[in-house]
Amino acid sequence: MDRTLLIPEYIASIAPKDLADARRLLARVPEWVKAIEYRLDLVDEPIPPRAILAIDPRTVIVTYRTLREGGRFAGSAQEYRRLVGEAYDAGAVVDVEHASGLLGEASFLPDRQRVIVSQHSPFALPEDWQERIAAMKATGARVVKFVAGAADLAGSLRIGQLQRGYGDGETAIFPMGPASAPGRVLSAHHFAALVYGSVEQETAAGQIPIRDLLEVYDVVRPRGFEALFGIIGEAPSRSLSPLLHNALFRARNLPYLYLPLPVSDFDREQPHAIEIEPAFRGFSVTQPWKLHAARVGRPSEDVILTGAANTLIRDRGRWRAENTDVDGVFDTLADHETGEGRSAIVLGAGGAARAAIVAARRLGYEVSVTARRDAEADRLAESFHVDSLAWRDLAQTEADLYVNATPVGWRDDDPPAIPSSVLAARPLVFDCAYRRDGRDTATIRAAKAERCPTVDGLQMFAAQAVRQAQLFGLSGVTSSEVMAILRRATAP
Repeated sequence: MDRTLLIPEYIASIAPKDLADARRLLARVPEWVKAIEYRLDLVDEPIPPRAILAIDPRTVIVTYRTLREGGRFAGSAQEYRRLVGEAYDAGAVVDVEHASGLLGEASFLPDRQRVIVSQHSPFALPEDWQERIAAMKATGARVVKFVAGAADLAGSLRIGQLQRGYGDGETAIFPMGPASAPGRVLSAHHFAALVYGSVEQETAAGQIPIRDLLEVYDVVRPRGFEALFGIIGEAPSRSLSPLLHNALFRARNLPYLYLPLPVSDFDREQPHAIEIEPAFRGFSVTQPWKLHAARVGRPSEDVILTGAANTLIRDRGRWRAENTDVDGVFDTLADHETGEGRSAIVLGAGGAARAAIVAARRLGYEVSVTARRDAEADRLAESFHVDSLAWRDLAQTEADLYVNATPVGWRDDDPPAIPSSVLAARPLVFDCAYRRDGRDTATIRAAKAERCPTVDGLQMFAAQAVRQAQLFGLSGVTSSEVMAILRRATAP
């Protein structure tokens, strides 16, 4: 059975435990994906390549990534040669590490149309990367795959941009590592020959789900862009912002791209200062960098009030800090009874909590705050001139409104953030957290079980996103349009 690569090839990369697990994972691969990479260095039990080829008609790529290049294959050079040869003889496309020297033998793997020659530099981009790519091209392999470690966001973007000089249908250059997601998307849009995405779990750090590559980043239509946007966060892949804003851009036929921007140290990496072509025109900002973003550029009134920013806009060459979280809380709460003469308790001490305090007070609520770290709640209360409560005393409180501005409750095994003793009085429950799968958080589930009126995080997200999109320069964005996109994205 002979299977060759189509270029560009969009590849679902899987690491099955055994053959039965391979069948299970294949059922989760979108139909439009025509090639599957099997990371056989990651399996629990050896899987014969012929058995893999027998269970699915799509192109099979077999990879044994060695320890030196970031994988788990620890066998000898002779064993690596044998395994690669067996996969090739079975009819698979094989990923062969250039450092193995195997492709220096003309008689080994003679049909190079079924060969990917690869090099992975896990820690950094080598200074002689161009010479290495030239040497790899000389092997005659169908595709050269060059992957370099990105230590931070700037490195990821730089490596992804290298692909612009190699849109020849024979080369794929992209970053690896926790910060690599944006560089991978840029590489795909710069006509990378190969684009890899995960199924269920990453087979490499920073890998993006194959379904997101299609539905969120539209990489099957590689093209240039006039402006970049993105979401800065510690783990921005959990956010619906890339899906939403890219959908809004496409609906208006705008040549813009919105990226996930993982940042581990805002002050050191300074994402707003990164120079790239095209330039970033705007950022969303999420946990835990909203307080840091407030110090970037000219602050709006709500940024001054909250000390936090969830939006950065480039305005005539300078940055402006905005806080649309306040809009997200205010607009959704305004659909309920006025806060005049009513009490509210805000749970949390981060940027979302600050926005909730400002919005609730603007609506007339008398606000108190609590947090899992009492000292943080005390500091926040002092800065806003409101009362603070000890976290342990939350179960004994009575209020008309409870706002959960902590991440507690969105994971499958999380308890509700608000105690059941509080919910029995049926207060209004507002949860700033949301789940990407559209299911209720533990906090909202518990509140609904007690027949409390609720506002979920998706409603808040939609309300703030309308204002954020307007700040990004989009016209005609409405709540109904945003909610329609989010409902489609989170439908079971």
